[in-house]
Parts: sequence; structure tokens; C-alpha cells
Amino acid sequence: MKQRITIRIAGKEFELDVDAASEEKIRAAVKRINQRIFEKSSSYPMVPRDEILSMILLEEEVRLVEFETLRDKEKEKLLQQLHTLDERLGEYLIGR
Repeated sequence: MKQRITIRIAGKEFELDVDAASEEKIRAAVKRINQRIFEKSSSYPMVPRDEILSMILLEEEVRLVEFETLRDKEKEKLLQQLHTLDERLGEYLIGR
């Protein structure tokens, strides 16, 4: 069931309709985003808020690309291991 929550990011409020199970994750994400905004704004006090948000977005996208690359490598490694096991099992069964 959906519920309406209000979150605040960078001083702006947003109303979202979310599943109850997602609310905790969304609120944790909002907290992390606002913390990152605070840290960047403190480090770069003369940089406008929209540029701060762009920097944070770029950093997160780079992290996402790195994660996806790692995930794809791990997936390929697992598929290769499964293929090797399948071959060995086939050889074992044929040799019986």
C-alpha cells in the first residue's frame, strides 16, 4: 500500500507516494544527500547550490558506473565458473 511522505532535500520539500517498505530507505537516502550537500557547501561556500548538486550527482553516477562494472565482471566470473562446473559434471556423468 502506498503512503504519502514529505521529504526535504536542499531546503526544498517534496511529497512522494511510496510503499511503506521503502520509506526507511528513502529517508536514509535523503539524510545522506543532505549531509553531502552540507559537506560540499562547507568546503565550497562560494559555489552556488545548483553546482553543488551537480557535483554530488556526478560523484554518485561515477560510483554507480564503478559498481555496475564490478557487478558485470563478477557476473561474468560466476558464469564462467558455472560453465566449468557444468563441463566437469558432464564429463563425470559420461565417464560413469
